[in-house]
Amino acid sequence: MKSFKKILQIALVSVLVIITLLAVIGSVINKSKLENIKEQDENIVFFGDSITEGYNVKEFYDEFRVVNSGISGNTTEDLINRIDRDLYNYNPSTVIIQIGTNDIRASIKDEDIIKNLKNIIKGIRKNRKNASILIESIYPINREMDEEYWKDVNPDYNNKHITKLNKEIKELCKKEHIKYIDIYSKLLDDNKNLKEVYSKEGLHLTDLGYYKVTKIIKEYLK
Repeated sequence: MKSFKKILQIALVSVLVIITLLAVIGSVINKSKLENIKEQDENIVFFGDSITEGYNVKEFYDEFRVVNSGISGNTTEDLINRIDRDLYNYNPSTVIIQIGTNDIRASIKDEDIIKNLKNIIKGIRKNRKNASILIESIYPINREMDEEYWKDVNPDYNNKHITKLNKEIKELCKKEHIKYIDIYSKLLDDNKNLKEVYSKEGLHLTDLGYYKVTKIIKEYLK
């Protein structure tokens, strides 16, 4: 009788062990499936300043899963400081970066801007290694559009400076094997300024301006 009870106890323990193992295996499989789904999801994050913030990406990219992570006044350093919360948190499959205009406006050195962009790229590759990275050129401006808006703005914030920095950004993208999106040249008028129909005051874009930008970016998302 005692022998039978012992056998029964052993059998019950064995069943419990098997059930536990199956539960653990099932949990691992389910977690793996969830991770695979996350990796496969197309999740495009637009990361930038007020030009991104004002971009109604959900309307212009309604066929994609998109996130607008733009904040007015941001510089390249600001993006670094909030990259965990406002980029990695969305588990992007594609990151589209638009930044730099506020850096020039704040007289931040070009070499520091490029250094910050390198750190952003490095961070994305480390924390979201499967994400594609696209960097837009800095957009042109038009200081002739709104005299009141531009009267106290840093005079070094001009299209000549923007063009020079865009060349450095393009070179960085080439070295890092990242897609560089030339928005700058597509928004110019005959005087090499931001075309008035594309802008509100010579910096921020109108819906027509965003429509033009969307057509360019979508070519890179195909």
